[in-house]
Amino acid sequence: MVGNIPLVLRESLLPKVLDYGIKFTEETRRALPPGIIGPFSLEGVIDDEANIRIFEFSGRIVAGTNLYVYGSPYSYLYWSEPMSMGRRIAREVRMAIEKDSLERVVT
Repeated sequence: MVGNIPLVLRESLLPKVLDYGIKFTEETRRALPPGIIGPFSLEGVIDDEANIRIFEFSGRIVAGTNLYVYGSPYSYLYWSEPMSMGRRIAREVRMAIEKDSLERVVT
């Protein structure tokens, strides 16, 4: 199968995928301070043996981050309501303004 199709991972793979994201953001902080800020995708494939291969980084809102207007299954679990990527960005900017910490979410 080929295409930009988000999926719900097996629970056993979630820690590995989360670790990839954490390591990526840590490395961008080290190599290019202040690091990546905002939405991004690490795009990859999972083979029949559940091996994950990341082949691309997208530093923007792409199909994997905003395919559904109401967000992904994970965004609903995090926010307890439908949450598209655009709405999430707007909310996080507003929250940062209210906490006088806008510099943490924009460059």
